[in-house]
Amino acid sequence: MKNKIRRKYRNIIDKFKDSKNVCLIAHLEPDTDALSSMVVFRAFLEKTFGLKVDIFADSEILPANYQPILEGSKLNPKVKKYDTAVMMDSPNLDRLGKYKELFENAKKTFVIDHHSTNNYNGEYNIVEVVSSTCEIVYKILAEYDYQMSVAEYGKIYAGLITDTNSFSVGAITSDTFKIASVCSEFIDVHAINANFFNSNTLVNMRLFAKAIENMKVYEDGKIIISAVKKSEMSKIHANFNDFTGIINRMATIENSQLICLIQPKDNDYYVSMRANNGYDVSIIAKENGGGGHIGASAFISDRKIAEIESLILEKFMRELKSKKPIKSKLF
Repeated sequence: MKNKIRRKYRNIIDKFKDSKNVCLIAHLEPDTDALSSMVVFRAFLEKTFGLKVDIFADSEILPANYQPILEGSKLNPKVKKYDTAVMMDSPNLDRLGKYKELFENAKKTFVIDHHSTNNYNGEYNIVEVVSSTCEIVYKILAEYDYQMSVAEYGKIYAGLITDTNSFSVGAITSDTFKIASVCSEFIDVHAINANFFNSNTLVNMRLFAKAIENMKVYEDGKIIISAVKKSEMSKIHANFNDFTGIINRMATIENSQLICLIQPKDNDYYVSMRANNGYDVSIIAKENGGGGHIGASAFISDRKIAEIESLILEKFMRELKSKKPIKSKLF
């Protein structure tokens, strides 16, 4: 990996040198960016500093198309005492779920994240509002001239494309495309895209149909809110991870500006939001203990569906009236 990026991370990353046992912890129900950034950063720490590193993420069950990211790595091994903990791709402690205490009990703590809502909970924080946490990890590795494997290039690329929904949302800059371009020299771009965007299951599509059926539309389609009940999930034998990608498809509906999908999560509800054309849903998420970035954020609520819908509608109306959409010139 040729280092063409200014050196600005080493003063923090070098502090791993005197660590012994390290754990990396991603947000609950991790996505591709969370898993990929953890797996690649783990390999870097082990090979560069000779550390023993475990990875954790609070999750019911990973989707089948996420399994290749782990490539034999064990997720959530038996918990032990760690002197160093890293919160990855998570804006706050609560998003770590049941592994929150691992982070809090470590002597030395780091945060590596790309969300604008980050609370800077670490002793050392690398937080940049960019496309993905994978983009940050790539830049860190570049400063050490770390030689990435083909698989690691693939995982970085997977994090970039999924967190930006194929480079259509998020904090995308020329750096994002430069990194994707470098990765593309080593990987099968078509295979990776197919795995994460063209592998919908029948259950996923049935959930999508139910989400569309349950949609409530306001302000001439600018606001869309949908909720799927636990009983509806049970009828089609769905679990939480079967919702993968549904909110992104809903956000492609013409004229939609603010979109919300309310999904059953254990005894609570996972409230996923998307925003188009410069509107901001990250503030709503942060107000409710969640996080994310301007165009994609989420939080967990123990309220009833009707209460959540009322809350979201109020917040969406506030956002819609507070600013004008950003309309970019097509050509």
